[in-house]
Amino acid sequence: MPEDERYQKLAEKIMMGNSKIIPRLLEMIAPDREADLLLALPATAGQAAEKLGIDEPAAQEMLDTLFRKGLVFKKSKPEGVEYRFCRDFMQFHDASILWPEAPREYLDLWQEYMETEWPAFAEIVDKLLPKPVARVVPVAESVDARQQILAFEDVREIVEKESPIAVVNCTCRLTAHKCDRPVEICLQVGKAGAYTIDRGSGREIDKEEALRLLRQAEEAGLIHVTMNKTSGFHFICNCCDDCCITFPMLIEKRLKLCDPSRYAAVVDAELCDGCGECLERCYFGALAEAEGGVVAVEQEECMGCGLCQVVCPAGALSLVTVREVDYIPT
Repeated sequence: MPEDERYQKLAEKIMMGNSKIIPRLLEMIAPDREADLLLALPATAGQAAEKLGIDEPAAQEMLDTLFRKGLVFKKSKPEGVEYRFCRDFMQFHDASILWPEAPREYLDLWQEYMETEWPAFAEIVDKLLPKPVARVVPVAESVDARQQILAFEDVREIVEKESPIAVVNCTCRLTAHKCDRPVEICLQVGKAGAYTIDRGSGREIDKEEALRLLRQAEEAGLIHVTMNKTSGFHFICNCCDDCCITFPMLIEKRLKLCDPSRYAAVVDAELCDGCGECLERCYFGALAEAEGGVVAVEQEECMGCGLCQVVCPAGALSLVTVREVDYIPT
């Protein structure tokens, strides 16, 4: 099979057959023999060996390599461990960028994709998805004490309940490197944490270090984002507005790729001294200086992250509930 046909077929498997860059990324990460193996999946090592006419140890060695590269995922079955190719574009993006041995040119090609092809594809995603797969999680301390913050809205509660925990590089800042915010700061938890540790694409950490990283993220002006559901979490990303795959699309194109939290900021005008510290922290234009120098909030624009409260020296900012509990899918 011609090499270009191999990579075109693989791109089609993740619904990216119209992309000019995705086949190039696949060609860069998977040499021809590995590409042939990917096309033979799903299969166990024995089944793949039979399909390709090679011995089983050779097939297993390639599968192990592809697992580390983030191109295959494995599941135990009665007949043995079955391997499958990436389910979709996002899985390919998130997993392969964290390939520990990824060369800079591979990461740069991903960034070329993000700058040239992703905006149009993001518009398709926005129209197809009934609800964003991710949502903002507020800084717990920013929620007004009279409000009820539930366990699935508190990153610290998620960390306390989920195990194992692994820290990984932020895929967005790793490829874009447009800002100087921390890179090794995103968390994988539960099954995703176990996958990360098994694959070697991140390092296992304890709950204490995880909580310290979350606080570091808040101080650096990063927004917590997790799965848009009430249980079964896999990740806590800590996102910026410069490099993030979703926030620029939300800010510039108004695409709903990430839901806000159930909260929005409010200002106590009597406490606000107009210092302006919070204004630079808001990515979404929800804060502005009003008459008399007091900060005003446009709640329709607020994503309910609470980062403004983190830097308010007067304690004038807090979050209040603006959406019901059933706003978050179960």
